[in-house]
Amino acid sequence: MKTNRSISSFYNVISAVALTLVNGLLGIVVTRLVIMHYGSDFNGLNATANQIVNVLLVLEGGFTLASNVALFAPVSAGDYPLVNGILTATRKKFRTIGVVFLCAGMVAAAAYTMAVNSGLPKAFIAAVVLMAVVPQAFNLYYATTYRVFLQAQQKEYIVSMITILTVGAGHIANIILILAGGPMWLVRFITMMAALLNSLLIKAYVKHRFQYIRIGTDTGNGKGMIKGTNDVLVQKVTGVVYESAPIVFLSISPAGGTLAASVYAVYNNVFIMVKSLLHGMIDAPRMGIGQMLAERPREDVWKVFRQYEYAAACAVFILLATAYVLILPFIKIYTAGVDDIGYYDAQIAMLMAVTAAIEMLHIPSGHLINMAGEFKISRNFQAIACALLLGAMYAGKNTAGVYGMLAALLLTAVVLAVLEMGYVHMKFFEKKLPELCRVVAPFAVLGVAICAVERRIPVRINGYFDFFLFGAVFLCIHTAAACMISLIFHRTLAISLFSRAKNIFRKRKG
Repeated sequence: MKTNRSISSFYNVISAVALTLVNGLLGIVVTRLVIMHYGSDFNGLNATANQIVNVLLVLEGGFTLASNVALFAPVSAGDYPLVNGILTATRKKFRTIGVVFLCAGMVAAAAYTMAVNSGLPKAFIAAVVLMAVVPQAFNLYYATTYRVFLQAQQKEYIVSMITILTVGAGHIANIILILAGGPMWLVRFITMMAALLNSLLIKAYVKHRFQYIRIGTDTGNGKGMIKGTNDVLVQKVTGVVYESAPIVFLSISPAGGTLAASVYAVYNNVFIMVKSLLHGMIDAPRMGIGQMLAERPREDVWKVFRQYEYAAACAVFILLATAYVLILPFIKIYTAGVDDIGYYDAQIAMLMAVTAAIEMLHIPSGHLINMAGEFKISRNFQAIACALLLGAMYAGKNTAGVYGMLAALLLTAVVLAVLEMGYVHMKFFEKKLPELCRVVAPFAVLGVAICAVERRIPVRINGYFDFFLFGAVFLCIHTAAACMISLIFHRTLAISLFSRAKNIFRKRKG
């Protein structure tokens, strides 16, 4: 059951990037068509329905992460009976969660339908929310256990490839439907069917490929291996509030409604795609690091973690600097001809870009804490962040509307970054804070400077061809700048990371 960690991480990165590009680009096309053909009201409703599902996912309680950590040792040792015991306990838990999720989703659909500020029919609103809830409930009940196993095996690329096929097919079907003048409800129905098919295929793959996986009724000592779920629950709550509260608050606000939610969602969708690319790169090695923590001393792990953190900072600099420079020209092109609400807003773009950068930079530290099984430490940090976020968001909403909520998100990202990165570099790895500063500071300073200069360059982008052309140019400029920073400040790290990548390609060829 052992796999080469570096090669698996490489596959996970490539597949995650491919999934982000397919899902993100096709999703942006679908959103544009939805706004043009059905209006911002329906787009805001769709976006809010997705966030309601994210809110309800707090019911999952972090059981996925706790099960992943429990599986590291038996998967590495090839202990099939214990693996099956843990998966059996996992399935029992997720079946209960799936049923509870569906019931809670029905209640949420009814409550949201009564509270939402929208011009769409109430029955239609309820149906859209339910069509977002049902496939996620089915996934929890039927397929999440098998996702957990693939993650522990470092085979997340299998899930990504299946999702590329199903979600991509759903987006293409929706594009054809909208251009043909199909009804609004069918857009959401097609998305639902693609998600259901995704769950069916994941279970079918695991059952066919891993015949030693026999999930039964006897958990053995598997249930006792899954620990820390209550601590991880706090992380789920914070994540849900962080990602979903702004758009839900906007959609039910008398001063906002689904139109304002649509504006927020358009900007958020762009940054979600960029952050998904970064997540694909940053998240991929986390399971391998978890296995290293179970097998090797911390000093050996630190050598790999340094490279991991450097690679993450480099990727954040390149992609988010490019996104920030191009976000407003893109919004101008993307929303051309839309007159039911204004979309162009430089303040939203700046706040989202800075928040995303800080959020991405502390992800390696957060992963390390979780993969080490130190869920109580993470729980404490997340509880502080959640309390701060709720208070700041409430105050910001009443004083500055969407800008206040974005400022609250930024403040929370800063505090969480200080807590997680400080703990990892001062406590988990002792006296490593100067190393962190040496990695992050050059990218941060040059990032702010280069964005300030490039935003003042008069760039004329008159269409999507110009946009992609300038995007390629800025991407090359920022990549060259990252290489320059690496040669001046991080030569040793860059060389060691390059050697690791070269070894991966050699093993693949061999």
